[in-house]
Amino acid sequence: MMSLSQISQKKICPRCGQPYRWIYQETIHGRTYLYAVHEYVDKNGKKKRKKCYLGPADSYEYVSKTHGLAFYGLDRKDRYVRYLEEIINLFDFYEPVSTDLEEFKRDFENMIKMRSLVKRINNEVENRLRKIIETMISDVKTSIDVLKRDHPDDPKVIKLVNEIKNFDEEIERINLLKNFVILRDEIIRSYVEKYLKLKQKLKQFNL
Repeated sequence: MMSLSQISQKKICPRCGQPYRWIYQETIHGRTYLYAVHEYVDKNGKKKRKKCYLGPADSYEYVSKTHGLAFYGLDRKDRYVRYLEEIINLFDFYEPVSTDLEEFKRDFENMIKMRSLVKRINNEVENRLRKIIETMISDVKTSIDVLKRDHPDDPKVIKLVNEIKNFDEEIERINLLKNFVILRDEIIRSYVEKYLKLKQKLKQFNL
C-alpha cells in the first residue's frame, strides 16, 4: 500500500508528461541547459534514450532582457511564483494615469482585465492549497494504517503512531480542510511544518 506522497514523487517530464529517469545537464558557452532523459525499449527489443529539452538552469537571458521579465526553464518548480513576483514589480514602472482618450481607455481596460485575472489566480491558488491539505491529511491517515499493519509490536512504531494520531486529531479538531480559507498563513504553515517533521521520522519506514 503506497501513501499519496510516494505516488506524487514519481518523476514526470513537464515537456511530454511521461516518466523520465534523470535530468541531464549540458554546459554550452558558460550556460547550463537541462534535459529530461527518457529510456524505452523499441520494437526490436533494444533500449533507447530520448531527451526532452527543459530550458536553461537559470533563466532565458535574451528573452528576459527584452520583456522585462525573467523566463525560466521547465525544471524550475517555483517559476510561477517567480513570475507573479516579477509582474508585481512591474507596477513600480507604471507612469501617471494619462488623460489622453486612447491611453486612458487602454489603461482602464487593462486594469479591469487584470483584476479579473487576479480573482481567477486566487481561486486557483485556493483550490491547489485545498488539494495540498487533502493530500497531507490522507497521507497522515494512510501512514498510521501502514505502520500498524507492518509493525504492530514495535515499541518505537507504537510511539510514532500515537504521535501521528495526536497530530491527526489536532487537524480534525480545528477542521483544517474546511477552515484553511480563513486561517492565517502562519497557522497553516505550523501544521505543515509538523507534518514535514513527521515525514522525516517516517522515512525510515519508506513512508
